[in-house]
Amino acid sequence: MSTAELSKHLVDELQPVLGTGEASSVARLVLEDLFGARRGSRPRQLTQDEQILAWTTINRLKAGEPVQYVTGIADFYGLQLNVSPAVLIPRPETEELVEWILEEQSADTGLAVLDVGTGSGCIALALKSRRPGWSVSGVDVSEEALTVARSNGERLGVGVDFHLADARQPDFAPASSPYDVLVSNPPYIPPSERDRMGTSTLAHEPDLALFVAEADPLLFYRSIAEAGLKSLGEGGALYFETNEFNNERVVELLQDLGYLGVEARRDLQGKWRMVRGKRP
Repeated sequence: MSTAELSKHLVDELQPVLGTGEASSVARLVLEDLFGARRGSRPRQLTQDEQILAWTTINRLKAGEPVQYVTGIADFYGLQLNVSPAVLIPRPETEELVEWILEEQSADTGLAVLDVGTGSGCIALALKSRRPGWSVSGVDVSEEALTVARSNGERLGVGVDFHLADARQPDFAPASSPYDVLVSNPPYIPPSERDRMGTSTLAHEPDLALFVAEADPLLFYRSIAEAGLKSLGEGGALYFETNEFNNERVVELLQDLGYLGVEARRDLQGKWRMVRGKRP
């Protein structure tokens, strides 16, 4: 089997499951990330081991496993990150949160930034890669997630410090505070919203990073925002990614806590997915 034949076979096998456009995109990622065959490159014959890998890959994809977990690679803000089922797959809307921070915060000063619930390290690593002069840290409650984040930092040569901490605890921020920026994409989905989620996400991505207690869906926002009142320096800013269905409640929470200049933003799909507030 050649790489060209594999590409066609991937599309043919995945089209009934994913649709034509998505099947073509997944086939391209598989060819690039697992077989080193980029679009427009000269076709080559697969080795016997690669043919075995190809069939295994097709079966995993047809079973609904996300392509990023199959290849172990996810693209985020110009970075190629390693991912595993221990971390969420980085989303395009999270890139928009990174863009907002870079747009508002000075590139010329050594800002101190803390990414809370860092997962794969995508936010922290993207910020540090674009602003090498910033001091960027990330915390997560999962040791498995931190292993992924640290390996990404080491492989990319991006100097971010990652620490174990529980955002529900008031002392989760490392002692290097005060910070200029706190940013978080915390767990925000109550179990009652499971039926709005894709089956692939539910079956493969970590519940720990997705779900929050039904009785208190703002738990992480409240804990991080309250900590921000102490750990953010004067004029420091807090940035959140939110559930589109609770964005307004997060805005109200920050306002009630006294944050200034609270602003919500839509993502490129028109959904209210981001909130920023400044420490009073």
